[in-house]
Amino acid sequence: MEPILINNGKSPNEPHNARLDFWLPVDSPYGNFQLKLFKLSQRIDEANRRVGESWIFWEHSRIQEITNAYERHIYASEQAVYLLRRAADEIIALIWCLAEWERKQSYPQVIKIDCIGAVLKQRQEEQPPPCRTHIQLLTALNEVSNAFKHSFVQSDITLVGRDEPCVHALSLAYNRLDSGVRFHSFSLTWIAKSFTGFYEEAMNWLRAFSERHRPQPSS
Repeated sequence: MEPILINNGKSPNEPHNARLDFWLPVDSPYGNFQLKLFKLSQRIDEANRRVGESWIFWEHSRIQEITNAYERHIYASEQAVYLLRRAADEIIALIWCLAEWERKQSYPQVIKIDCIGAVLKQRQEEQPPPCRTHIQLLTALNEVSNAFKHSFVQSDITLVGRDEPCVHALSLAYNRLDSGVRFHSFSLTWIAKSFTGFYEEAMNWLRAFSERHRPQPSS
């Protein structure tokens, strides 16, 4: 089986192509947004490398060809999730900031919606446009990455996907036993396909913003 990767318009090891670029403000108080866009594409490349590695080591773990193949599969998946979580946070903050600038004609002093967690606390009608139709993905990334980062019981996971690589997590909110352990399981293919949909919708919003506001050449 071939791994399903996030589609950012290029293969992970292909040099960056200028056709993927478009204008965004380069001199905002929060830095160069066009550079942020470039680095976002690079982050997706790195996530795709980890996804590819997860598939490779998942295959080897089933036939035990490589020592520690299972562990390397698990860590590659974990790293991919972290990278995608961070990419989603960057997209959310970027779009919220630009939407505020467009609405008020000035940059906000605080980026109030700067991560998945902040989006999940909003009412649906308040959520940035690319988020509203991808809440299932964002919730999964939030809960799984938080479990990887904080949950003391996460190390008890010893599962492996039967038919394809999967991401498994045991969350224990604030490591309080009375909060109850929650089990999460998502296929890596579902995560990649779902993130592609989120990423494409976000890029469409940003391109439309670019078209509305990019400086026009002087005549």
